[in-house]
Amino acid sequence: MYLEVNLIQNGKIVEPKIYTGVKYGFELDEIIEMPLNVCDLAPLSSIAISVFNMDSLDETPIASTVVDLFDSHRCLRQGTWNL
Repeated sequence: MYLEVNLIQNGKIVEPKIYTGVKYGFELDEIIEMPLNVCDLAPLSSIAISVFNMDSLDETPIASTVVDLFDSHRCLRQGTWNL
């Protein structure tokens, strides 16, 4: 499997997408860094993470999630997310 990570701002995907290398089993304990400056992010920014199975001919993700970067007060969410 591998992961695809997208930055979404105001409902639109911002290029480039970030891909991890091939993951075997459940070795998902990895830090993924995105070259972003907080001041460049829109208040409606989020990160979309999709998990793809390389053994499948189907090109749809087997799992995905979206994490908002800012809370309802437009403050950057604190901490590291373990997904």
